[in-house]
Amino acid sequence: MSFDTITERLGRRLAARSSRRSFLGRAGQVAVLVASGPTLATLLVERAEARVCGQSGVSPICPTFDCEGADDVWGWCWYASPGCCSNGGLKKICDCCTYNWPNVHGYCPAGYNVRCAVESCAADPRVQHRPIERVAGFSAVGIAANRSRRLPSGWGGTVVVGDADDAVSASVAGPVAAAAGGQLLLSGRERASGALIAEIQRLQPARVLLVGPALSSAVDAELAGYGYAVSRLHSAATLSAASVEVAAWIRSQTGNRRAMVVAESGASAVAAPAAAMIASAKGMPVLVGFDAAVAATSGGDPVTVCYLVGDEVAGRAGELSGGFPIWGSDPAALVTALAGVGLDTEHMASGSVVLVPGGSASLAAGLAGEPGVLVLHPDGALGGSLFGWIWERRGSFVRAVTAGSIGALGDDGRYELQSALNDYGTQWLQGVSGQGLPVISQPNAEREIGRARVAGAAEEPFGTYWSSRANPQR
Repeated sequence: MSFDTITERLGRRLAARSSRRSFLGRAGQVAVLVASGPTLATLLVERAEARVCGQSGVSPICPTFDCEGADDVWGWCWYASPGCCSNGGLKKICDCCTYNWPNVHGYCPAGYNVRCAVESCAADPRVQHRPIERVAGFSAVGIAANRSRRLPSGWGGTVVVGDADDAVSASVAGPVAAAAGGQLLLSGRERASGALIAEIQRLQPARVLLVGPALSSAVDAELAGYGYAVSRLHSAATLSAASVEVAAWIRSQTGNRRAMVVAESGASAVAAPAAAMIASAKGMPVLVGFDAAVAATSGGDPVTVCYLVGDEVAGRAGELSGGFPIWGSDPAALVTALAGVGLDTEHMASGSVVLVPGGSASLAAGLAGEPGVLVLHPDGALGGSLFGWIWERRGSFVRAVTAGSIGALGDDGRYELQSALNDYGTQWLQGVSGQGLPVISQPNAEREIGRARVAGAAEEPFGTYWSSRANPQR
């Protein structure tokens, strides 16, 4: 007796004793029990009822939209009957397949079986045209060094070393790295750490620029001792005055006459890395303090527009020609307001959205040279309001960068972020296991990755899924 025959007979017997909804959830469990034995079946029984509209309850939902393991490939999809998407769209359910995985064959290539499934109400859920890059680290120093690892050994460009002990000072250094086409790294004030030296030695930079008056001259000497050309862009002893000198250098490189202005304390200081990321994207400097803004807007070759970030400096916008205040009720709101200025006023395009846990906002200093916009998320989660913000603005981004270790996004947050960035419309998924059936097989012309139907009715009639696709040997 064939596997298909056994499966169908067991399914009919179960159906005679079950409601339609319970049958649809359990028929798949029978198929897997026959195919894979009781160990896997136990897991699947626990998960089957968590499956939603248009699914049979056999394979788990993938925790994220990633199907990138060494033994993983995408299979093709099937379409749920109408009503599984609250926006009236067409729900797609696609198989992530793993070689020799002990599960049903599903819509997988020969030798592969379903490990998990992804689903969406809009775009093909197998296509991520806006990826997520993760930068792990417990400190801004670690974040900067780990971000630098994307560069090849022997890279030979410009390394800019900023002050690891002061996020505002590091934010002054960030746009220097961007203007120089270089990489931002951070150092302690008294000496260069072993990790910093190791990364500089790996990169073999043509020059090293130090930015930050609190950095000891011992750091210069230590790096020069390794044979690198080391210099500073400022001579001033205070951060405010140094930021004016640095601004003049950036202006000479980019020609941009706009600047971000932050304070050395308060919410403005917390938001300084966010200001630096926008400045890095647009070739602007970061000035520290209202007096620095006055100095930079005076004399020859002046700054003509100053974005005054936070209550600490924004309240004086009327005293400054070209002053543009940016307000926020708290640091997270201020950072989001800054992001809006970057996207809507500065018309940033093709950049990154950088996400940092709100409880570890200082980590953002390690990414101050990253062109993009910063947002702060609740520890471990994305949050509904931030999901909506990214969804509405997703066309402005080419990638997301998530940073940190403690409080970093887990699988649930990554899943939501992938959906918001890539048009998957998971906010529209609705229903429970057993609804949206029978499902409809994807026509041949729509099975290629990226060609799944995203709207309209699916018309091809669907056969018996478990009699045709459940056998892992098929």
